[in-house]
Amino acid sequence: MFRSAVVVIHAAAGVCGLLAGLAALAPPRPDDGRTWLRSTYATCLTVVLVSLVVLLGADWNSLDIGARAGFAGLAGLAAVMVYRITRAFEVAGMREGDWRGQYIRHVYFTYIGLWEGFVVLLALRLPYPHLSVPLTVIAVLLVGGALIDRYEARVLLARPGAERRGERNADGHRTERTRPQAP
Repeated sequence: MFRSAVVVIHAAAGVCGLLAGLAALAPPRPDDGRTWLRSTYATCLTVVLVSLVVLLGADWNSLDIGARAGFAGLAGLAAVMVYRITRAFEVAGMREGDWRGQYIRHVYFTYIGLWEGFVVLLALRLPYPHLSVPLTVIAVLLVGGALIDRYEARVLLARPGAERRGERNADGHRTERTRPQAP
């Protein structure tokens, strides 16, 4: 019963993290209203780590050496993910240099780590898991890398002070243009 409850908590935190993580990917702007989503995402990652460590401790004696190594590696990855989301928040708070790019890369690492966990779980159930798991991991990394490169380029190439349609400028007036005007 205890183990089942921890598995449900772990899975729920992972799914919630996938939803909140997508919203957390955008670098923070003042008053963007996403602070609660970023906090939710960080909490989900922490719950994923803690529940994984609890499950690992509860099942340790019943695991063979390969499973122990695999789950210990996943726990290590989860710990790095919690560290990286913490670093993302620190970088965003300082807003120095290429902070937006650093923030996106930190959050991307954590987000792709969640996706890897889900697809590996599914790939383990396919025929020939010794082939399906590595191929699935590589596919997720390639697709995720291509998507984040496009997203990061779009975010970082935008003029930092450029307003989007419907946002309020410094005077409190709504803007109408969607792209910065050339001088």
